[in-house]
Amino acid sequence: MTWSKAPEHFVGEWRDGLGWYIYPTSRFKTVTMYAAWIRPLSTYDRAYGAVLPQVLKRGTEKWPTRRMMETRLEELYGASFRADVGKLGDKQLMTFHLNVVNGQFLPKKPDTVTAALDFLTEVLDHPHLVDGLFAQDVVEQEKAQVKRQIAALINDKGQYALARLIELVADGAPFGLRKWGTAEEVDAVDQASLTRFRDTVRHEAPFLFLVVGDVDVDRMAPLLQDRFGGSRGTFATVEPYRGQHHGKTVVEEENVSQGKLAFAYRTGLTAKDADYPALMMYSGILGGFSHSKLFLNVREKASLAYYAYSRLDPAVALMIVGAGIEFSHYEAARQIIEEQVEAMRRGQFSDEELAFTLKGYVNDILSEEDSPGQLIARQVERQLVGGGLSGQELIEALSRVRREDIIRVAQAVHLDTAYFLTNKGEPGHGT
Repeated sequence: MTWSKAPEHFVGEWRDGLGWYIYPTSRFKTVTMYAAWIRPLSTYDRAYGAVLPQVLKRGTEKWPTRRMMETRLEELYGASFRADVGKLGDKQLMTFHLNVVNGQFLPKKPDTVTAALDFLTEVLDHPHLVDGLFAQDVVEQEKAQVKRQIAALINDKGQYALARLIELVADGAPFGLRKWGTAEEVDAVDQASLTRFRDTVRHEAPFLFLVVGDVDVDRMAPLLQDRFGGSRGTFATVEPYRGQHHGKTVVEEENVSQGKLAFAYRTGLTAKDADYPALMMYSGILGGFSHSKLFLNVREKASLAYYAYSRLDPAVALMIVGAGIEFSHYEAARQIIEEQVEAMRRGQFSDEELAFTLKGYVNDILSEEDSPGQLIARQVERQLVGGGLSGQELIEALSRVRREDIIRVAQAVHLDTAYFLTNKGEPGHGT
């Protein structure tokens, strides 16, 4: 494995379905580790991907109970560990996070990094099994927890509206699937099928491992290779959205106290594209900050929304615009939102808006640089998208964006789907 040294950057590579990336820095007194199995989202097995991380964190061969695992983490100077399921585009990620104090800051300088790697290896490679299967009571308990998460999405109407919008845009494509699956899919998971799923994932799923902290890259590389080496399935980046609805509108009714208005715009750009910084500036001026057009015109001046924003999906080439509104404000709020998008297309934004937006992004990026979790999230995004800028390189690219660049990318921004979640019994708003 060939490594190139570049301080304050991730260094590493993909090989045989294994991705290793290390961010050596002396800015943190902890070492943060992230591991993820990456699989295509599918209705066939997404529920298994949601349940498996929860079961794995419940026990290993060496520490078969949750209490014993917690005791071991306490022995590692209060290390924190969590497992979860994530989603980016059409990928489901089974993730494991461990944060441990760097031993060089402790008395006698214990090797906490190797001990933490040993802990993660035990979780991933040596789960607690009973007669060759996951314990039935643990599986059922974690299935119940996943079903509670599914129900929680339905109760969070803002997130529910965004999930429905993406489903409508995807029109059956994998990136529209929810990461947990359905309650019925979770019910179908049993200890035998989950054990078989884990064995398949362990040997076939592409595996990504990231480390942030004051570590020696040349020493870390063989440690990672010894524990996680081996060939797996071929890694493929996220597939961008290539469909094309022509401004379709869907209105649905639920028991909600506030209307949820959401739009998906095609942009044609993902984070790996050279014009993506210009698209970031476009979205930032439109609705990324408190000085942005949506915030000022929809929320402040017209008092039509409780919130209004735009954000980019770096993986599937979409821009999402959202607003929380009174039910009766649908037509007026939609009109103003569409007027602001048209204003961007015509280049109707000031130098002051451009300058404030650049400053806002710089502050956000510098804040990310002070957070191991944010550094990891950005690197995971880059790997799954297949490229993109971060840190100082992104700041420099944003600072080079000119008015004509923003106007150019604005011409490719087109409304794909509009979604309005309203209360039952409210007047209809067309379809």
